[in-house]
Amino acid sequence: MAAAMAPTDRFKLPLRWQFVPEAARNGTIRWRWRAYTQTGDLAMQSEAAFDTLTDCMNDARQQGYGGQ
Repeated sequence: MAAAMAPTDRFKLPLRWQFVPEAARNGTIRWRWRAYTQTGDLAMQSEAAFDTLTDCMNDARQQGYGGQ
């Protein structure tokens, strides 16, 4: 009997993605992303803050974000 393996697919539920700017005390803006389920529960979030929105969105795409 073969052992069960964990699925390797990315998170595929319909998620609502949010890109959030965070203002630091020195006036700079850093970006984080969050993904919510359709019921509003937090499903995933970025582990790091990013200097640009582009970098933040690229990281989210690696996690399954499909937006442009």
